[in-house]
Amino acid sequence: MRAIPPDLNTASRPWLRRGMAAAALAVLSTLALTAQCRQDDLWFPGISRDSLWKNVQERCLTSDQPRHADCAVVDRERGLVLYKDAIGASHYLVIPDHKVTGVDDPALWDGGPQNQWAFGWEVRDIVGKSIGKRVPDHLLGLAVNSRASRSQDQLHIHLDCISEAARAFVADNAGKASDGWTELRFQGKPVRAVLIPSPDTALRFNAFDIVRKGLPEPRRVGDRGVFVTYVTRQDAASGFLVVDQPVDKTAGTTGHASDFLDRSCKLGRTAE
Repeated sequence: MRAIPPDLNTASRPWLRRGMAAAALAVLSTLALTAQCRQDDLWFPGISRDSLWKNVQERCLTSDQPRHADCAVVDRERGLVLYKDAIGASHYLVIPDHKVTGVDDPALWDGGPQNQWAFGWEVRDIVGKSIGKRVPDHLLGLAVNSRASRSQDQLHIHLDCISEAARAFVADNAGKASDGWTELRFQGKPVRAVLIPSPDTALRFNAFDIVRKGLPEPRRVGDRGVFVTYVTRQDAASGFLVVDQPVDKTAGTTGHASDFLDRSCKLGRTAE
């Protein structure tokens, strides 16, 4: 066995041992924090803010070559693509087939004919197929992040299972939100929520339009995150819960609405 170099022998230098332990802890903490803060928008060094859009163009929208496997659905008539995200077996992205920067694009809030939310909900079964079992509608969700908390400058709405924290939030607050927009808190951060009654599980509204109309000054939409999921209630009308998380530095919220989702799809994998 090779001897430990004298200058690394911590047995006789307890201060060195403590220093090395502290350094290791700092590195691990930094890695954990990085993963937690951007687990839904992880892009590697050298990747630009247009990389997602370039990949979709090259892989899904080029007619002279076969489509890439990541192009799960390409609907040119509706102008939308369902694209497999690089991280998470069940994680997909709804992306326009033309340039739309993100939620900060004013055109999104005008209630136009293109409904990215309805499209994403229609293809939601792909989440269950990706993990090998059907996922109940109330465990699925769609979310878009604000400009302040995204890494890519092409609109992309996340589709995946909801997180355990989101399920608890829905259970606690769906009833409160049934009377109209209600001020709530998710993971300690302020959000607004409203329940849109629905006789079935078909999503017939545009969440961007719902959020805009619910503002005191609809023209001042601003930068925000939005989350949508289906709510099943035994004692009252079921429907879709729409959560609005505006960017508010004073309140400590960045509009990171994909925190409502879980890339590991734990609830879906364990659902009976």
